[in-house]
Amino acid sequence: MEKWKGSIMAKIIAWIVLSASALCFIFGAAGSVFMIEEGVYNNSKDDIRKQWFEQVSFQYGLSAIDDLRRERTEGMDTSPYFKYGIIKAESLDGIDLNDEKSYAVRNFSDKISIDDVYTNSVELSDEDQIVYTNGNFLTGGGVELMYSGDNSYVSIYADRICYDEAKGIFVYLAGNEYYPVQQIEVESEKSGNLIFTYDAEKKMYRNEQTQTTDSGFMTDGTGEYDIAESTESSITDVAGEYVSAESTEETITDVKENEKVAAESTEEPIKMDVLDQEYITFDMLDGTQWDVKNWDYLLLDGVRGISMDEIDRVDSSEKNAENADISYTTYGDYYLDGNYTLWVNMGQKTPKITYQLIVLLPQNVGTDKNSTDWYVQANTLLDFVYSMRYTALVVMFFSFIIGVAAFVFLMCAAGHRKGTDKIVTTVWDHMWFDVFAVLIVLAEVFIFYVAFMFLANIDIMYLPFILFVTAIASLCMGWLLLLFLLSFAVRVKLGKWWRHTLCYQICSKIRKFFHMIWENIGFLWKVILVMLVLAFLEGIAVLMFLNTGIAFFLWLVEKLILYPLILWYCVQLNQLKTGTEKIAGGEPGYQIGTKHMTGIFKEQGEQINHISDGMTHAIEERMKSERFKTELITNVSHDIKTPLTSIINYVDLLEKEDLHNETAQEYLEVLDRQSGRLKKLIEDLIEASKASTGNLPVHLEKLEAGIFMTQTVGEFEEKTKAAGLDLVIEKPDTPVYIMADSRHFWRVIDNLMNNICKYAQNGTRVYINLEVKEAQVSITFRNTSKYPLNISSEELMERFVRGDESRNTEGSGLGLSIANSLMDLMGGTFRLYVDGDLFKVVLGFAEAKEKKDEI
Repeated sequence: MEKWKGSIMAKIIAWIVLSASALCFIFGAAGSVFMIEEGVYNNSKDDIRKQWFEQVSFQYGLSAIDDLRRERTEGMDTSPYFKYGIIKAESLDGIDLNDEKSYAVRNFSDKISIDDVYTNSVELSDEDQIVYTNGNFLTGGGVELMYSGDNSYVSIYADRICYDEAKGIFVYLAGNEYYPVQQIEVESEKSGNLIFTYDAEKKMYRNEQTQTTDSGFMTDGTGEYDIAESTESSITDVAGEYVSAESTEETITDVKENEKVAAESTEEPIKMDVLDQEYITFDMLDGTQWDVKNWDYLLLDGVRGISMDEIDRVDSSEKNAENADISYTTYGDYYLDGNYTLWVNMGQKTPKITYQLIVLLPQNVGTDKNSTDWYVQANTLLDFVYSMRYTALVVMFFSFIIGVAAFVFLMCAAGHRKGTDKIVTTVWDHMWFDVFAVLIVLAEVFIFYVAFMFLANIDIMYLPFILFVTAIASLCMGWLLLLFLLSFAVRVKLGKWWRHTLCYQICSKIRKFFHMIWENIGFLWKVILVMLVLAFLEGIAVLMFLNTGIAFFLWLVEKLILYPLILWYCVQLNQLKTGTEKIAGGEPGYQIGTKHMTGIFKEQGEQINHISDGMTHAIEERMKSERFKTELITNVSHDIKTPLTSIINYVDLLEKEDLHNETAQEYLEVLDRQSGRLKKLIEDLIEASKASTGNLPVHLEKLEAGIFMTQTVGEFEEKTKAAGLDLVIEKPDTPVYIMADSRHFWRVIDNLMNNICKYAQNGTRVYINLEVKEAQVSITFRNTSKYPLNISSEELMERFVRGDESRNTEGSGLGLSIANSLMDLMGGTFRLYVDGDLFKVVLGFAEAKEKKDEI
């Protein structure tokens, strides 16, 4: 199956197979449902034949009863197989069915018994109607019984619309009766517009224009009318569509020449004495410009639009034998609905008469699909149904299996193309899924509505055409549904299909909005409070002074739109504020998210980001320069160290020689002293470079800080006395533990003490304090400088900077820088303070708690 997924031909074949299977399944299912309802699977063929023959007999019987009631010849073609009799009686009890006098009418003379015939009873009043409809037993239709009931409306299909030339009245022909059209709106391309309403008592039409001030007619002073345009009338344009009249000063235009008025027509104008009459019939307009021959378009009862060419002309006069059997209705309460169906109120006025129908069911009826005999049609349909009763089920089953297989293949192949393993999308797959679903539903409804409205106006006699239209509509609806499901399959394969919906996007935007509000609530709560107070006060003012629902609604809508915008602008402002604070607080690389910002906020955010980028670039350049300087120092130190070692070695060798020249001996001492100093300087340089770059190994361990203070006194006692300094140490009585590297920690203390011995004022005290406060250990070194300290503490911590600006003392200026770097490596802090001649260094460590011995 994998190799066929990307084949276009395979997909087309599967689509055709699925369409054919769907049609077969639909028609097979419809046929099976019909046969189940008719009992084909549960009853014998003879039982079904008897059932259908009884239905046919009742249809023919209704026609015969209608003929009897109207005392006329047969109203419809009957069958030679139809042998019947009609008895007027409440029941058949005590009636001799073989007595001819018992029958009002019959067409057989056979001896019968009640068990040998089909019987039925029909109770009718004069208001009840038997209506003839188009169709036959195969297609449906025939004869229907319409009961009037008590003030109940009955639907009657209007077969034709006619103009009765004898009476000058437009009528609907329904159920062998004429129903006068109750309102007519006339459109004529040469004359204009008029409205007439039928009066049932006068059997004439009332001219509505004679009762209005905005008349459709205007007299020209000569007794004749010009056709003028009313503000209430409507006219047609060239295409025959309705447009509203907009001016009372313009005359109605001709279709061919819009500048010609109807008053300039070459036909005779209507005389005043005709239109002055309130009630008219349309035959009174013969020979005038309003003659029905000149009419183009009519609107019947405000529902049915029709052209004059579609209306049949009839003559209801007695001299016309063709229409003599059609009479005018006696019902005055009826109306035409949107489906062109008459609804007649058939309130009962006369007593009902019971007709007993006796029919001899025919035997040995033949089959002929072209026959008009209903018995033959029923027998023909029965033979076809019984021959297809199991075939329909088989077709249903196999079409379902094949259709499901084709559908599964199409769903699996959706999105696959030859030559690629990726899912390929179409234009439908890029639409919002929920919007796409709504469009599919609307298209399905539109197709169904169009098909339904189209088929509603087609006679049931055209059953094959109806089935064809139904099949086309079903296929179109099925294809749309398949398109929707295939698009859904592609979206599922792509993953997270729900994210490509309009609802999800809207909800996501709302969620993000409220999330941003929540993140910035510390800044926004004051704004929200102010807005709520203002909204409350404005709402009270609106209710007090305007006091209208519309005003309050508009005020509410304005707040619902304005307040979220204000909050959104405040959120953006807070983001700018947060970004600038972070950059100012030491995060030069911080970037403000400007993707969802708008207007000036987005522009300002991008400018701040540019500043951040510039600062980051400057810092990177500074770091690069520092690394370059460190590498340079390290490399140069290594290069100098090699020849320096040789010098020191040769000086050592010379010292071992017995030199009697005192001057040479002095030179040798200078060389020894200066080479040792240079060696110390190079070692400090290398150590400073390693410390600043983090290349020194650090082994943190738990140390007792007080021991190092005691060791300091012992190690530097001689140096401090030689420098005239009094060393004072203060520490707690209890042990204080820190986490540090013992070697690096002693190097920091050594650098600080050497620095004090070199630069402290003679005869002053040096204080070393060990303190613990809030789990933080601080070791403070304080002394008074012998040289004026005219530089800041930051400058003192830089490399090669010495407190002795004259640089007369020994030292490299790297001691404080190395101590600072070593403290950073151990996770501590190094703070240096200069206040006049007071020099103070504070070393900070986190206190390491002492573990208690387990008992």
